Amino acid sequence: MKKVSIITTILALLVASAVSAGPAVTKTALATHQENQLIVPLEMENSREMAGLDLPLQFSEGVILEEVTFEGTRAADFDFKAAQIDNENRTVVIGLIPMVFGEKPDMAPGKGEIARLVFKVVDPDLQFLEINSTVIEEPEHVPMFVYSDGERGQAELVAEDPGFQSIIIALSEAGEQPNLPTEYALKQNYPNPFNPSTDIAFSLPVASPVKLEIMNLLGQKVRTLSDTYLEAGNHVVTWDGRDNSGVAVASGVYFYRLQAASYESVKKMMMLK
Repeated sequence: MKKVSIITTILALLVASAVSAGPAVTKTALATHQENQLIVPLEMENSREMAGLDLPLQFSEGVILEEVTFEGTRAADFDFKAAQIDNENRTVVIGLIPMVFGEKPDMAPGKGEIARLVFKVVDPDLQFLEINSTVIEEPEHVPMFVYSDGERGQAELVAEDPGFQSIIIALSEAGEQPNLPTEYALKQNYPNPFNPSTDIAFSLPVASPVKLEIMNLLGQKVRTLSDTYLEAGNHVVTWDGRDNSGVAVASGVYFYRLQAASYESVKKMMMLK
């Protein structure tokens, strides 16, 4: 572990034009493979607030890294996010800093995608793709997770190994890209009216942080059904008609609200006993 000043770290990351994310960076779900394109999600689980990270990676032969995308990931709202791709040397440096312009929180502890690597498969006989962390000498990039140590405004940044886990993908096992929703949507619950439980369906066009809550007529929160990061696709959550304490709610009208990225929608339902 080494301590570095905040200014030194941020300047170093900006000059190197790359920084990435937290301890235990690995593949989230199965990579998706369609025709000659392979999309590999990277997941980060950080147990402390993240202030930045430098993540140089090397990938095996047989592919060209076309782009690294951040849309719909935990890093989507970061002030600084970049990917320096070098296909000649088969490397990429992913860079993230939550706050660069003005006061902004570091990344809260949690788990979810931070980026997606989009590869073009150029070797028709390719069977496996391997991705590992690496060290780049010029300019210098070392796998480095950075978090604030101390009170904000007086803190130093502490750098640690992010604990990247090697990714080995068998193209024969990579899933075909599913038909994903094209927009966010919150469906009417079913059944409605209901007793004792009901299903709430919603759609996510991209992986997103999702909060699904039940509220009463006064706007008071009754139950949090989901507060996590979910993959793109169609999802269904069941409400058992109980509040956060496990007590069955009374008959009446309730509202359910979905918040996903910048999307928000509220619908009404009725409990009948």
